[in-house]
Amino acid sequence: MPSLHLDHVNIRTAHLDQCIDFYGRLLGMTMRPPPMSTDMTGGAYACDESGHPIVHLVGTDIFVPGDGPVRGAAQPGMIDHFALRCTDPESYVARLTEAGWPFERLEVPQIGRSLIFVRDPNAVLVELSFPLDDQIIPSPPAPA
Repeated sequence: MPSLHLDHVNIRTAHLDQCIDFYGRLLGMTMRPPPMSTDMTGGAYACDESGHPIVHLVGTDIFVPGDGPVRGAAQPGMIDHFALRCTDPESYVARLTEAGWPFERLEVPQIGRSLIFVRDPNAVLVELSFPLDDQIIPSPPAPA
C-alpha cells in the first residue's frame, strides 16, 4: 500500500508561545487549539489553507540542552528539515525581514523551485518551497 503524502510534523517545544507566533504570524498559518483543548496553553495546531493541521506543537517544560542540530550530520532522532509548498514568496520575505528573522534563499532550477530556509524557535529547519517562476525580492543586506 503506497504512502500518499505527509500528514503532519509533531514538534515538542519549550518555546510554545514563540512557535505559535512563528508559524502563525510569520508563516501565515492558521493556529488553533488541539483536540480536547479549548486554548493553546499546552499545544497548538498550525493549519494549512484547507484547515488541515500540518504542524502539531506540543508544549513541554522539559528541555534537554545540547550543541544543537548539525546540518548534514547523521544524529539519532534528528530530522534534517521539513518543507512546505507555498505561493507568494514576497509576503514571506517581507514578514521575515520585518521581524528580523534570519533566512537563506536558494534557487534550484533543476527542480523548478525557489527555496527559503528558516529555523523556527526550536531550531527546526523549515523549507518554504515556491515555483521558480514566482518572483522573490532580493535578500536583505547582512547586518554590519
